[in-house]
This record gives sequence, structure tokens and C-alpha cells, in this order.
Amino acid sequence: MRSRRSGGAGAIIFGVFLVIALICTVICITRIPVGYAGVMYSISGGVKDETLNQGWHIVSPTIKVKEFTVSNEQLILTQDSREGSKEDESFKVATSDDASISIDFQMSYRFVPEKLVETYKKFKGMDGNDIVQNRVRTVLKSKVSEITTDYSLMDIYSGNRSEINNKLTDYLDKEFRVAYGIEVLDASIIDSHPDDKLQETIDARVKAQQAKAQAEAEQKTVEVEAKTKMIEAQNEAEIKITEANAEAEANRVISESITEELIRMKEAEARLEHGWVTVQGADSVVTDAREK
Repeated sequence: MRSRRSGGAGAIIFGVFLVIALICTVICITRIPVGYAGVMYSISGGVKDETLNQGWHIVSPTIKVKEFTVSNEQLILTQDSREGSKEDESFKVATSDDASISIDFQMSYRFVPEKLVETYKKFKGMDGNDIVQNRVRTVLKSKVSEITTDYSLMDIYSGNRSEINNKLTDYLDKEFRVAYGIEVLDASIIDSHPDDKLQETIDARVKAQQAKAQAEAEQKTVEVEAKTKMIEAQNEAEIKITEANAEAEANRVISESITEELIRMKEAEARLEHGWVTVQGADSVVTDAREK
């Protein structure tokens, strides 16, 4: 009887042990989502140098894991409700001509994997989402304005913002790498929202630009026409000069070809055909001395 009881007690103890082991295993299992990495921290050992990649990991219950996105994520701040944007999150930026215009903005980013441990230590246990929401957002508007102040209201309002967006991307990437361990892949102004008063200013500037463009086009036409007439006049003058030179050259050739012998020959030919022609008196009476 004692043997059976002893065996039954052992089985119960073993079963309890298995349950406890299973519970501990479940508690110790940590899953890192796709596109994320985990930084480990323990009270006794501090921050560990190694990070956890995506997948399932067994981690001691005494170790805390903070997740950071290492794949492309988007921060979207727009007037309408897009993914990642709550209600109206558009914000105003300054321009070089002392205007202020509301913009929609989006930024693609990721945490630099090699700097995760350093970033975790710097922000004292904050995870990636905390850093973006509580730190990056608070400085983003002023950082964007540092670039837009180099551009006019019309530059930002127009659809061609490629230069501005390239500079935004380069500048924010440089700033956020150092400050937050974040790589900025793309930063873009995707739309603008002027208020009614600002829209009137924009419309007036658009009309002024159109009038200027039309005036420049008309001036260009006048210049082209004047240049065409000048070229035509030059061509006509050159033609006349060429013709005069040709006539002068012809006269020179004729003059050089007249000799004394030629003159006498022509006189002889004239006498044979017309006889002697003389002029008499002041009344210029012409007589024909040719024999009848």
C-alpha cells in the first residue's frame, strides 16, 4: 500500500513540476514581431549588448524586452483621417516671405539596428513607439520649418516640391540619426491648406505671375519680330552691295577692255554703216556726209 501511495505521490509531484515548468516556459517565451528587434534589460545586469531578432525567444522573467521597428514605418500627419493620422494633424510651417501655411506631411523611417542599445540607454527604457510619439513628434514641426523658411509661399503651395522634399529628407535623416537613432528614408510635404485670407494672397500672386509670363511672351515676340526685320534689312543691304560690287566689277572689266585700236575699229564700222556724222553750230545741226 505504501508503495502505491508513494508512487501516486511521486506522479502527482511530477505532474505539478511539469505544470510549473510549462507555466514558466510560457512566461519566459517572448515573441518579436516581423520587422522589429528587441533590446533586453535586467535590474541586475543592466542593458544587454545583444538584441533579439524577429521570432520566438526564451527570456528570463527577470529580463524586460523593449521593441523597436527596424523595417520601414510611416508617420503621417494630415488634415484627413489617413492611416497613422488621427483626425486633423496637419501643421503650419513658416516661409521665406513671412507667411505661414498648413501642410500635410509624411515620413518613412526605421530605427538603425546597430544603434538600438545606445538608443535604449539614451532614452532610459523607452521603446520605439514611445520615442516617436513623445520625442520625434514634439520637434518635427520646428525641424520642418527650418527647411521651409528657405522657400517662398508659392514654392510650398505649388505641386512641384521635389527639391524641398529632398532637402527635408536629407536634413531630418541627419538630425534624427544623431538625436534618436532613426534613419529617415523619405520626408515629404504631400499637400497644403491655405486659409481663406492666404488663398486670396495666393490667387493674387498667381494672377501676377500669369500676367508677367504673358508680358514676357509678348516682349519676346516683339524682340523676335524686330530681329527678323533687322536680319531682312541686313540681307537686302548685303544683296545691294553685292549687286553694286558686281556692276562695278563689270564696268571695270569693260573699261579695261577698251583700247585705242578698238575705238578706231568701232569708228570705222560706224562710218561704213552711217557715213560721217558731224555737229555744226550752236543749233546742233546734224549733217550726214555719207555719199548718196
